[in-house]
Amino acid sequence: MPPPALQARELACMRGDDLIFDQLSLTADAGEVWQIVGANGAGKTSLLKIFAGLAPAAGGKLQWRGTAVQVGAAHLRQELCYLGHLPGVTGYLSVAENIDYLAKLSGCPQRMRPAEALLAVGLAELADIPVRRLSAGQRQRLALARFVLLDSALWIMDEPLTALDHDGQRMVEAMLADHARRGGIAIVSTHHALAVPPPHFRRFEFGARPTP
Repeated sequence: MPPPALQARELACMRGDDLIFDQLSLTADAGEVWQIVGANGAGKTSLLKIFAGLAPAAGGKLQWRGTAVQVGAAHLRQELCYLGHLPGVTGYLSVAENIDYLAKLSGCPQRMRPAEALLAVGLAELADIPVRRLSAGQRQRLALARFVLLDSALWIMDEPLTALDHDGQRMVEAMLADHARRGGIAIVSTHHALAVPPPHFRRFEFGARPTP
């Protein structure tokens, strides 16, 4: 299997009849964390959905490990962990039931036991609590538990620091750095500064060239 790489060439995106962006090119290689920045409405969420195979591009090419990515591409989905604006957890299930269900839904192999993943994100003592009783920050931690649980080569995160306190934000940065050290790729959209050490950190700003 070739090393992980996500390659976008001259991507374009439409929102209704409006062109949101075009001629967008980016190559993310193993061991890199890319922060996507730009003004509200610039198309950051739309770009992440295209990268995740959840929405079609209006033009250009996208490849994962050298194979073209289409909407719902199985070869990408099997190696992807995705976080959107909502945490994607179920309020009537317990914390433990949620992480178990999300793990089975993904189809990715696991790096650890679900209980260990909950411990890593600070939710071990809440395992039996219904998610509807959690705070917004605790729900975000539960959503992030998938990323430490699953052995996914590609992480795509849309505002992962939402509702997190200072310790939670540092936790996400440590997760990203560890993922990069293990040879993974992370694409992250956030308005917050990310303290990810070089040489892993990259930045892409809409309207500018990607820079190391």
